[in-house]
Amino acid sequence: MNILKVTKTALIHSVIWAVLMLSLAFLIQGNEQKNIILIFMIGGWYISHATITKLAKANASESDSDKKSKVCCL
Repeated sequence: MNILKVTKTALIHSVIWAVLMLSLAFLIQGNEQKNIILIFMIGGWYISHATITKLAKANASESDSDKKSKVCCL
């Protein structure tokens, strides 16, 4: 997995979450708990973004280890 694909995936993920947050903010304009809902939405974005980047780094390290020699640690 190259770095461009990881960046593209993270960017698409962030744009989707931004659209969800903006549409939810529009829908809950008069709600009293809008601040709490926003905090949970930002937390959801952060957790899912961290998971995506962690998996991408794990996949990148696996593909790099395939290129290394099986006999020596180089």
